[in-house]
Amino acid sequence: MKLWVVAMLGLCAACGDGRTATPPQDAPAIDAELVDVGPDANPLASLDGTGLCADAACTQINSTALEYEPRFALWSDGATKRRWIELPAGTKIDTTDMNRWVFPVGTKLWKEFTRDGIRVETRFITKLLADDDAPGAWFFVAYAWNATQDAAVAVSTGQQNVNGTTHDIPSRANCKECHDSLRPSRVLGFQAIQLDAAAPSGKLDLDDLIAMNLLTAAPAGAASPHFALPGTAVEQAALGYMHGNCGHCHNATSPVHDTTPIETLLDTTKLATVATTPSFVSMVDQTAAVPFNDENGVLRDKIIISGDPDNSGLIVRMNTSIGIRHMPKLGSEVVDPDGQTALRAWITGL
Repeated sequence: MKLWVVAMLGLCAACGDGRTATPPQDAPAIDAELVDVGPDANPLASLDGTGLCADAACTQINSTALEYEPRFALWSDGATKRRWIELPAGTKIDTTDMNRWVFPVGTKLWKEFTRDGIRVETRFITKLLADDDAPGAWFFVAYAWNATQDAAVAVSTGQQNVNGTTHDIPSRANCKECHDSLRPSRVLGFQAIQLDAAAPSGKLDLDDLIAMNLLTAAPAGAASPHFALPGTAVEQAALGYMHGNCGHCHNATSPVHDTTPIETLLDTTKLATVATTPSFVSMVDQTAAVPFNDENGVLRDKIIISGDPDNSGLIVRMNTSIGIRHMPKLGSEVVDPDGQTALRAWITGL
């Protein structure tokens, strides 16, 4: 059974890679459940095997897991979230490219979701190989919390309406679809701009990472903000929202960019003015590469129309009931009211 564990870690290709490898004859399918099968059970079958928790109910977090909170949170239908990262002892994050951090082998990250006061899932990712683009370099899996909230087990194919809520757990393939669109790191929410603000007490921010000597290259400036966003509070809120909610798919290294050349990921080298940000350049008063007809048959061929949020494709896509047209594509069933407010205010003022 120990070979089974190695096969899962080395051949899962981080949530079902399109590239294939030949597994040992006794290895399960790539998307097989990570189940407890006895003395040599897979240690990743349950959350407490990942190293986050000191107990199965995860009421105590191990001291090596450091909590953080991104500046611009990803909307998850109102779920509250907690996040942790663990770096192997003695390692640093390669920040040679401040926009594209490269994490050391052995890095672990977790994200816990609570919906309607009930823990529903905890997601786990870990880096296994130095080459981020190699098959199996990153391993992703989500853990579903049981009804009694004292254990969480891996669910490789996902799960719907967990613990009586409307929360859906993604499959490993869904995990890969989002994370593989941000290269090379695959890590969402733990980057320079997302951490460049004073964090709540007890949580990591960019200045903490600098003080702890965990970055190979520190950003300029004595203290945050090292990468001040341009514009008014309204403009900053809109740019930040798109960075945190759209940038993992809509960025220059994403395969999505080949068909939809929109870039909403903020660039630390392009913050002089709002008009030089990738979001403004690629969307404001730009014709959509993929125009579409809405529910009423109206052609939507402009991404953002200055001063007109109601007819901007960005807003129409957020509100449409046509599944294939709705954005974000994955991970949400409910339109974010605060996100709508932020984006509408920005577009109105253009």
